[in-house]
Amino acid sequence: MIIDALVEGMIDEAVARKIILTTGHAIGTCYGKRGIGYVRDKVKLFNRSAARGTMLVLVDFMDTSAECPPEAVSLYLPHPHPNIIFRVVVAEIESWLLADRFNLANFLCISQTRIPTSPEQVSDPKQSVVNLARGSRCKHIREGLVPPPDATISVGKLYASELMLFVRDQWDLQNARRNAPSLDRCLNRLEMLRR
Repeated sequence: MIIDALVEGMIDEAVARKIILTTGHAIGTCYGKRGIGYVRDKVKLFNRSAARGTMLVLVDFMDTSAECPPEAVSLYLPHPHPNIIFRVVVAEIESWLLADRFNLANFLCISQTRIPTSPEQVSDPKQSVVNLARGSRCKHIREGLVPPPDATISVGKLYASELMLFVRDQWDLQNARRNAPSLDRCLNRLEMLRR
Protein backbone atom coordinates (compact mmCIF):
# COMPACT_ATOMS: atom_id res chain seq x y z
CA MET A 1 0.00 0.00 0.00
CA ILE A 2 1.25 3.51 -0.81
CA ILE A 3 1.00 5.83 2.21
CA ASP A 4 1.40 9.60 2.10
CA ALA A 5 2.43 11.58 5.18
CA LEU A 6 1.64 14.94 6.76
CA VAL A 7 4.24 16.04 9.32
CA GLU A 8 5.58 19.06 11.17
CA GLY A 9 9.25 19.01 10.17
CA MET A 10 12.16 17.34 8.44
CA ILE A 11 13.02 14.92 11.27
CA ASP A 12 9.32 13.97 11.43
CA GLU A 13 9.44 13.23 7.69
CA ALA A 14 12.42 10.89 8.17
CA VAL A 15 10.55 9.15 11.01
CA ALA A 16 7.35 8.80 8.96
CA ARG A 17 9.29 7.39 6.01
CA LYS A 18 11.06 4.84 8.23
CA ILE A 19 7.79 3.80 9.88
CA ILE A 20 6.02 3.38 6.54
CA LEU A 21 8.85 1.33 5.03
CA THR A 22 9.41 -0.79 8.14
CA THR A 23 5.74 -1.76 8.31
CA GLY A 24 5.91 -3.04 4.73
CA HIS A 25 4.31 -0.17 2.85
CA ALA A 26 5.54 2.14 0.10
CA ILE A 27 6.21 5.83 0.63
CA GLY A 28 4.02 8.30 -1.20
CA THR A 29 4.27 12.08 -0.94
CA CYS A 30 5.27 13.80 2.29
CA TYR A 31 3.38 17.04 2.95
CA GLY A 32 3.91 19.75 5.50
CA LYS A 33 7.36 20.22 7.02
CA ARG A 34 6.26 23.78 7.88
CA GLY A 35 5.42 23.36 11.56
CA ILE A 36 2.36 22.54 13.60
CA GLY A 37 0.39 25.49 12.25
CA TYR A 38 0.45 24.07 8.73
CA VAL A 39 -0.66 20.64 9.94
CA ARG A 40 -3.45 22.19 12.03
CA ASP A 41 -4.65 24.33 9.11
CA LYS A 42 -4.48 21.60 6.43
CA VAL A 43 -5.37 18.32 8.12
CA LYS A 44 -9.12 18.72 7.59
CA LEU A 45 -8.54 19.46 3.91
CA PHE A 46 -6.50 16.26 3.58
CA ASN A 47 -9.21 14.43 5.51
CA ARG A 48 -11.84 15.49 2.94
CA SER A 49 -9.72 14.13 0.10
CA ALA A 50 -8.66 10.93 1.91
CA ALA A 51 -10.79 8.66 -0.27
CA ARG A 52 -7.96 8.86 -2.81
CA GLY A 53 -5.43 7.14 -0.56
CA THR A 54 -4.03 6.45 2.89
CA MET A 55 -2.19 9.12 4.88
CA LEU A 56 -0.14 9.00 8.09
CA VAL A 57 -0.38 12.24 10.09
CA LEU A 58 2.10 12.79 12.94
CA VAL A 59 1.80 15.66 15.44
CA ASP A 60 3.87 16.31 18.54
CA PHE A 61 1.68 16.33 21.65
CA MET A 62 3.73 19.22 23.06
CA ASP A 63 2.69 21.41 20.13
CA THR A 64 -1.06 20.75 20.30
CA SER A 65 -2.07 22.75 23.42
CA ALA A 66 -4.29 19.82 24.38
CA GLU A 67 -4.60 18.34 27.87
CA CYS A 68 -4.11 14.77 26.64
CA PRO A 69 -3.49 12.94 23.33
CA PRO A 70 -7.16 11.95 22.80
CA GLU A 71 -8.12 15.62 23.17
CA ALA A 72 -5.50 16.52 20.55
CA VAL A 73 -7.12 14.08 18.13
CA SER A 74 -10.58 15.54 18.73
CA LEU A 75 -9.27 19.11 18.36
CA TYR A 76 -7.40 18.48 15.12
CA LEU A 77 -9.55 15.84 13.47
CA PRO A 78 -12.82 15.03 15.26
CA HIS A 79 -14.16 12.91 12.36
CA PRO A 80 -11.21 11.19 10.68
CA HIS A 81 -11.71 9.41 7.38
CA PRO A 82 -10.83 5.68 7.66
CA ASN A 83 -7.84 6.32 5.37
CA ILE A 84 -6.32 8.89 7.76
CA ILE A 85 -4.01 7.46 10.40
CA PHE A 86 -3.73 10.36 12.84
CA ARG A 87 -1.08 9.75 15.51
CA VAL A 88 -0.03 11.94 18.42
CA VAL A 89 3.67 11.58 19.22
CA VAL A 90 4.17 11.68 23.00
CA ALA A 91 5.71 14.07 23.84
CA GLU A 92 7.55 15.00 20.62
CA ILE A 93 9.37 13.19 17.82
CA GLU A 94 12.65 13.08 19.79
CA SER A 95 10.85 10.89 22.37
CA TRP A 96 10.61 8.15 19.77
CA LEU A 97 14.32 8.53 18.96
CA LEU A 98 15.27 8.41 22.66
CA ALA A 99 13.26 5.19 22.92
CA ASP A 100 15.95 3.32 20.94
CA ARG A 101 18.42 3.75 23.79
CA PHE A 102 21.08 1.37 22.47
CA ASN A 103 21.45 2.87 19.00
CA LEU A 104 21.03 6.48 20.10
CA ALA A 105 23.78 6.00 22.68
CA ASN A 106 26.08 4.66 19.95
CA PHE A 107 25.16 7.50 17.63
CA LEU A 108 25.76 10.17 20.29
CA CYS A 109 28.92 8.44 21.58
CA ILE A 110 27.64 8.30 25.17
CA SER A 111 26.79 5.61 27.69
CA GLN A 112 23.35 4.07 27.26
CA THR A 113 22.76 4.58 31.00
CA ARG A 114 22.51 8.34 30.36
CA ILE A 115 19.44 7.95 28.13
CA PRO A 116 16.07 8.02 29.93
CA THR A 117 14.26 4.69 30.20
CA SER A 118 10.82 6.33 29.84
CA PRO A 119 11.29 8.87 27.05
CA GLU A 120 7.58 9.72 26.79
CA GLN A 121 7.80 11.08 30.36
CA VAL A 122 10.62 13.52 29.49
CA SER A 123 9.28 17.08 29.61
CA ASP A 124 11.45 18.42 26.76
CA PRO A 125 12.82 15.56 24.62
CA LYS A 126 14.54 17.85 22.10
CA GLN A 127 16.45 19.59 24.88
CA SER A 128 17.25 16.19 26.36
CA VAL A 129 18.89 15.11 23.08
CA VAL A 130 20.89 18.36 22.97
CA ASN A 131 21.99 17.91 26.59
CA LEU A 132 23.03 14.32 25.91
CA ALA A 133 25.04 15.53 22.90
CA ARG A 134 26.87 18.01 25.17
CA GLY A 135 28.44 15.04 26.92
CA SER A 136 29.41 13.21 23.73
CA ARG A 137 32.91 11.80 23.32
CA CYS A 138 32.68 12.76 19.61
CA LYS A 139 33.56 16.33 18.72
CA HIS A 140 31.42 16.37 15.55
CA ILE A 141 28.33 15.41 17.60
CA ARG A 142 28.96 18.18 20.15
CA GLU A 143 29.60 20.77 17.43
CA GLY A 144 26.72 19.66 15.22
CA LEU A 145 23.90 19.14 17.72
CA VAL A 146 24.71 21.64 20.46
CA PRO A 147 24.24 25.38 19.84
CA PRO A 148 27.15 27.73 20.58
CA PRO A 149 27.05 29.29 24.07
CA ASP A 150 25.96 32.72 22.79
CA ALA A 151 23.36 31.41 20.31
CA THR A 152 19.68 32.31 20.45
CA ILE A 153 18.68 29.01 18.83
CA SER A 154 18.05 25.88 20.92
CA VAL A 155 19.88 23.35 18.72
CA GLY A 156 23.10 23.13 16.75
CA LYS A 157 23.28 23.89 13.04
CA LEU A 158 23.45 20.21 12.05
CA TYR A 159 20.83 18.98 14.53
CA ALA A 160 18.15 18.11 11.97
CA SER A 161 20.47 16.64 9.34
CA GLU A 162 22.36 14.49 11.87
CA LEU A 163 19.18 13.14 13.44
CA MET A 164 17.74 12.42 10.00
CA LEU A 165 20.83 10.31 9.28
CA PHE A 166 20.39 8.54 12.60
CA VAL A 167 16.75 7.74 11.75
CA ARG A 168 17.64 6.47 8.29
CA ASP A 169 20.72 4.42 9.19
CA GLN A 170 20.55 3.38 12.85
CA TRP A 171 17.15 3.88 14.47
CA ASP A 172 15.62 0.48 15.29
CA LEU A 173 11.84 0.61 15.53
CA GLN A 174 11.61 -2.72 17.34
CA ASN A 175 13.89 -1.42 20.11
CA ALA A 176 12.09 1.92 20.23
CA ARG A 177 8.53 0.60 20.34
CA ARG A 178 9.27 -1.21 23.62
CA ASN A 179 9.97 2.12 25.35
CA ALA A 180 7.45 4.36 23.56
CA PRO A 181 3.80 3.26 23.78
CA SER A 182 2.61 5.93 21.32
CA LEU A 183 5.09 4.64 18.73
CA ASP A 184 3.98 1.08 19.38
CA ARG A 185 0.33 2.07 18.75
CA CYS A 186 1.34 3.81 15.52
CA LEU A 187 3.24 0.76 14.29
CA ASN A 188 0.42 -1.59 15.28
CA ARG A 189 -2.07 0.47 13.25
CA LEU A 190 0.12 0.40 10.14
CA GLU A 191 0.90 -3.30 10.57
CA MET A 192 -2.85 -4.04 10.73
CA LEU A 193 -3.23 -2.59 7.22
CA ARG A 194 -1.17 -5.51 5.88
CA ARG A 195 -3.40 -8.21 7.34
